[in-house]
This record gives sequence, C-alpha cells and structure tokens, in this order.
Amino acid sequence: MRAQLHSELLKLRTTRTSTWLLLGAIATVLLEVFADVFSDNLHTISTEIGQRVVFGAGTLGALFAAYAGMILVTNEFRYATIRPTLLFEPRRRVVIAAKLVAVAAVGAVFGVVGVALSFTAGFAALAVRGVDFVVSGGYLALAAGGTVAGCVLCAMAGVALGALIRHQVGAIVVLAAWFLTFEQILFTATPSVGRYLPGKATSALGGVTTPHLLSPSLGAVTLVVWTLAFVALAVARTERGDIA
Repeated sequence: MRAQLHSELLKLRTTRTSTWLLLGAIATVLLEVFADVFSDNLHTISTEIGQRVVFGAGTLGALFAAYAGMILVTNEFRYATIRPTLLFEPRRRVVIAAKLVAVAAVGAVFGVVGVALSFTAGFAALAVRGVDFVVSGGYLALAAGGTVAGCVLCAMAGVALGALIRHQVGAIVVLAAWFLTFEQILFTATPSVGRYLPGKATSALGGVTTPHLLSPSLGAVTLVVWTLAFVALAVARTERGDIA
C-alpha cells in the first residue's frame, strides 16, 4: 500500500493537470466572490445570509477537486498505464484505496486555497463597498472546515466516478452536466429533493445558507453517503470487471 500510495502521489505531482485545475478553481472562486459582492445591492450583502454566500464561494473548488480525482483514474485508461499499474500492484482494491488517499490530500489543498481566497477576497470586497461584517467567527470556522471536508470528499468521489466510467471525455461531460445542469434544474424544480444531491450537500457543508439547503451537519452526512456509495460501486466494478 505504501509503495502504491507513493506512486499515486508522484503521478499527481508530476502532471500539469492538477495545477491547471487548481488555477481554474482560484479563478472561479474569485469570480464568484466579486460577482456576489459587486452585483448585489448593499442591503443584500449587508445581511448575514448574503455574506455567507460570499464566504461560502470556496465550495466551488469542490468541482475542480472532483475533476482532479476523476482524471487521476481516467488517465490510466486513456494512456494504457493501468496495465503496468496492476502488474506492479495486482490487488485492485489496493490501487483504488491508494488513489483515494492520494487525491484526498489534493482535495484538502483545493479546500484550503478556496477558503483562503473566499475569505480574503470577500473581506476586501466588502470593505471596498463599505459594508460591515456581520458573520460570526463561529460561522467562519464552520465554513472553513466544511469547505475543506467537502473538497476532500468530492475529490474521492471523482476517483470513483473515473473508475466507473473510465472514458475520460465521457466522465468529464457527465461530471459537468451533473453539477452544472442536472442538479441546478432539479433543485430549482424540487428543492426538497435536489438539496440531497452531492453538489448541494457540498454547498450546505461549506456553510452556504441559501433557502432550502440542508444544515451543515446533514449536508456532511449526505455527502459522506454519496461518496461511500460511489466508492463501493467503483470497487465492485474494478474488482470484477475486465481491464481494457
């Protein structure tokens, strides 16, 4: 397990994809913060709910963390390196476990960067507009921890999704369609159902308090259940399926 984990960490460190995804997360979080602060009226961003949306922008990094996990697996199938990987470590369950642990560290980095950016840019943007801070320190601590945890879990879910779909382009399309389209449509149409989807659970875990979202604790439980379900399916497919 230790040797396989070292191998997975080396793959993550020596590919440019993770760096580009982190840059994408940085740009997205900053864009969301500035859009929230400078496009809303002063009354909205002066409320605690409005400011929680601003400081919860770091949860957007979870999508990029999921892509990092997904690409770690799909690259193996795209470039046919899965065969030497399994020759080196024939226990497929161990390979998946090593990828999950390695990408959890990457997810934590995405989460920490997202928190740092959303907090720093959020405070600065609100100060520029002359808005007093009304969020509590307790909320900020909850949002920080929840954002990091959400990014870790989404990165691990990305590994599972990659192992299930395997085709890189197909996995990219599915992930984007799920988070950016399907979840938004279902949450808008039926919020009582849509709020239990992984993307919305990630937002709730990160402290976003828009109407109809779950509480942070229930969001955490929901996201853990989704992640475990995806991982279980991925392990079953990897253990029993053929390696192309």
